[in-house]
Amino acid sequence: MLLSDGEILLAAQNGDLAIDPFPPRSRIQPASIDLRLDSRIWFQQGADAAGIQLDPEELDVDDYIRRYAREIDIASTDGFLLRPGTFVIGKTLETVSLSNRLSGRVEGRSRLARLGVGVHITAPKIDPGFHNQITLEIFHLGPASVRISNGMTICTLLVEPLGHPAGEGYHGIFQGA
Repeated sequence: MLLSDGEILLAAQNGDLAIDPFPPRSRIQPASIDLRLDSRIWFQQGADAAGIQLDPEELDVDDYIRRYAREIDIASTDGFLLRPGTFVIGKTLETVSLSNRLSGRVEGRSRLARLGVGVHITAPKIDPGFHNQITLEIFHLGPASVRISNGMTICTLLVEPLGHPAGEGYHGIFQGA
């Protein structure tokens, strides 16, 4: 069961959901919250990483991105032109905090999907107890280039109540990083 717009506002009032900066009412949809793209993205240049074998259980993701991706500040430019076949890592501008009573999912927006841009479809789950900006995997499969820019509405957060609070909240490597 997803929280409705009114339930989202109630969860924010009672401290179960915190978003900083909190979005205006216009970005709270009937059952989700629209989030924006932060100014920093990481562009992975395939030639640099060619031939690397990745074991997901052994991989230090932060180290991999530091070594094989170039950080770009899209606030100081006209954004970033996502060409067909391009993959970048981004973050939400907002920091999201969920209590142990809530879980979330991040979904792309239909207006971007219809252009061939996928946002965060491979790992949409946000665990109870999470506190951080949400890291986004953004890729482009459409035929024409699409410009992404700082502050644009990039994804939507769906919030779900748990039947019982989680015994222990998220303590993974992306907590507060």
